Amino acid sequence: MNIKHIALSLAAVAAIMPTAMAGQKNQATLQAVKFSNVDLVRKGDKMTVTFDVDVTDLKLKRDQQIIYTPVLVGEGDSIAFGKIVLNGRNVALKEEREPQRRIAGANTMRRYNGTAQTVNVSETVPFAEWMNYSKLYLAEDLCGCGTLQDQDRVPVGEFDNRPAPKPSMTFVTPKAEAVKARAEKGSAFVDYVVNKTNILPDYRGNRKEIAKIVATIDLVKNDPNVSITEINIHGYASPEGPYDNNTRLANGRAASLKEYVRSLYTLPENIFTSNATPEDWEGLRRLVVGSDLKEKTEILALIDDTAMDPDAKDHEIRRRFPQTYQFMLKNWYPGLRHSDYTVSYVVRPFTVEETKEIMLKTPKQVSLNEMFLVAKTLQPGSPEFNEVMDIAVATYPDDEIANLNAACAALNDQNWDKAENYLRKAGNTPEAAHARGVLAMNRGEYDQAERYLTEAKNAGIASAETNLEILERLRRLARQNQE
Repeated sequence: MNIKHIALSLAAVAAIMPTAMAGQKNQATLQAVKFSNVDLVRKGDKMTVTFDVDVTDLKLKRDQQIIYTPVLVGEGDSIAFGKIVLNGRNVALKEEREPQRRIAGANTMRRYNGTAQTVNVSETVPFAEWMNYSKLYLAEDLCGCGTLQDQDRVPVGEFDNRPAPKPSMTFVTPKAEAVKARAEKGSAFVDYVVNKTNILPDYRGNRKEIAKIVATIDLVKNDPNVSITEINIHGYASPEGPYDNNTRLANGRAASLKEYVRSLYTLPENIFTSNATPEDWEGLRRLVVGSDLKEKTEILALIDDTAMDPDAKDHEIRRRFPQTYQFMLKNWYPGLRHSDYTVSYVVRPFTVEETKEIMLKTPKQVSLNEMFLVAKTLQPGSPEFNEVMDIAVATYPDDEIANLNAACAALNDQNWDKAENYLRKAGNTPEAAHARGVLAMNRGEYDQAERYLTEAKNAGIASAETNLEILERLRRLARQNQE
């Protein structure tokens, strides 16, 4: 039976049975009943509705009859189940003497006032799509005419088989940089005459190596968005030979190269600086670690021995491992004689419109905050929004906020593996816990999701509470699918 086919307006019913309705209204019977063991379950192509109606608190007069009808109401449609008939003493006796008075198919019970009584309801009907989100009501027939009215019904239960809504993500606004300080770095392998510190531009491959430094400086110098603050030359010598002499050579050669580069420009003299590391033991260590030398362990132990001075280390390696030492001297030590250069500069602030263009060309000049301000002008989840998040994390791969926001974008895009990779470097903030909870929820790891989301909720993340509600809905849907 469809509610829209049987409902009459309140005015119409009042006109038909004014006296009966007025008498029944005073009973307020729906307020006296209670419901328990409510269950609405879809099994294949069937919908089963079960619940218990406790009428213990309901009082009926001897000549009174109450008719209840369970009704399942969805969007655009509804269905009425079998009636529940409660009879007072005289009505029940009358129906015993005259069975034809009974309502066919109804669940009929005589009401004994002051006695605990429960009506068990169980109905199974073909499942229809409109039932995917539907509510079960108990409607009361006040006039005895079979009319169901909206105002004379109470809710019993709900069936919600709709897909769970998309979780809400929490993006974090990166802090603005007071000064956008940046640096371009590189290494040049400038050769010098043995035991000399003066630079000879045409000696061996020096022109090519010096050109690397010049190209880096020009790249920065010619950019109208930046201002150079320092050009530093850091010289390194290889570990062979006396440490004191290597100190002299490293410092002298770094200063010589700095002065040569300075002479090529009209930049302020004070931005050029130089320093040195007399012997590049760290560089040697990296080479040993990455090698397959059979004496690797022993050589590393000598390099790491803090009780030995540099000359003693070099002597001991040469004495104990002469062949390996010659190999290193020939193949590795030339690369340890290098000049690292750093061009430090500051970048001016950009407007949102400028950022949109510059972040595609030279993203390093754009701060995370500036990128996020661009993202805020875009629709979250859109390809353009996700592109900004990807550029941000690619430019600042170790930044926790960049990784967190990229993870949130990946979660919105339902790319769980990508989100997991970013979350490894997203830190341990409440926002990161929230994102990990959403990831676990989408992977069906509900217990872990609850722990993360509860942690985030307790820390004040507003969307965590909403996502905990979604989690419970997913759990309910999972249980329904298992039944």
